Amino acid sequence: MSIQPGNLIKTTRARIGCPKGTVGLVTEHHSVRGGNGLPMIVYVVKLHGADHTQRFLERDMEVLNASG
Repeated sequence: MSIQPGNLIKTTRARIGCPKGTVGLVTEHHSVRGGNGLPMIVYVVKLHGADHTQRFLERDMEVLNASG
């Protein structure tokens, strides 16, 4: 299942200021080039209880509820 804006997600990896298992809403996604020159998708996520957004890779989150 592909992650899309509007999906409710749960983080699967701890980060500074974002413990593993934090719930958030995907607001947008961008295609960028990684360090090896290959394209990758970065997701912008509004975390529950936070006043800001953070960027995640698909491997660092799982979909809880898909929109659409």
